[in-house]
Amino acid sequence: MLPYYPDQLESYFAFDLSDALIAAVRTGSATKLLGAYARFQQSVPDGRWSTFLRNHDQTRTLTALGGTGAGDQALAVARAKTAATLLLTLPGLPFIYYGEEIGMTGDKPDERLRTPMPWTADSTAGFTTGTPWQPLQSDWRTVNVAAQENDTTSLLALHRRLIDMRVTNAALGTGDYAALGASDDAVAAYVRRNGPEAVLVVVNVAGRPIADVRLASPDSLLAPGRYVARRLMAPADGAPLVVDSAGRVRGYSPVGSLGPYDARIFELVR
Repeated sequence: MLPYYPDQLESYFAFDLSDALIAAVRTGSATKLLGAYARFQQSVPDGRWSTFLRNHDQTRTLTALGGTGAGDQALAVARAKTAATLLLTLPGLPFIYYGEEIGMTGDKPDERLRTPMPWTADSTAGFTTGTPWQPLQSDWRTVNVAAQENDTTSLLALHRRLIDMRVTNAALGTGDYAALGASDDAVAAYVRRNGPEAVLVVVNVAGRPIADVRLASPDSLLAPGRYVARRLMAPADGAPLVVDSAGRVRGYSPVGSLGPYDARIFELVR
């Protein structure tokens, strides 16, 4: 990507990060993901790189994250929620391919990756009063905007909350990024910082519960002192955080346990 900077376009799609996001949730390991983001932050000018999960040439997220057996749909949706949470809380300029926010399915050939957007469960999914250029996906009667519009637990609702959070919180929107070490490889933990504002994100990318997660920072992370972890999107506030005199975090346990594909987002207030 670097030869295209600084004067071609404002930003370029970071395909490496797309692959890393999907792989983290599929494999249940966050180790390569956080390192990939650190490399982009260090190498690409002014954070001018665009992140995404899937695009018009790739198998859609829900299909890519599906399982093989009973409960596939629930598993795929849980994984898709985790991937969306990572995408919209990590740095970069995020893009969302249409239909990803409701969990549209689709695989090659390319035409089947670009099927009409399902708005309703009507015969043509509210997309047209005529004949769609491509047949609808087979699950359009249950996977559509109307079905998720008033469901606060839906993939659509999650996207709306995360986008609103990113727009209204400068640390998440434009802040820098610092990865934390975690006691379990399935935990992606990082801090986004913008001046005095700081947000801690802790995500379990695996399909198993994790108890007693411990976090640490390799370098100075925050000003020394005691911080309150106020929930931005979590069941409850996190445990108080103490940053040592060198600005480092050592053995911090924000929550007692994380459920499968669980995510916690906290505003850190000194």
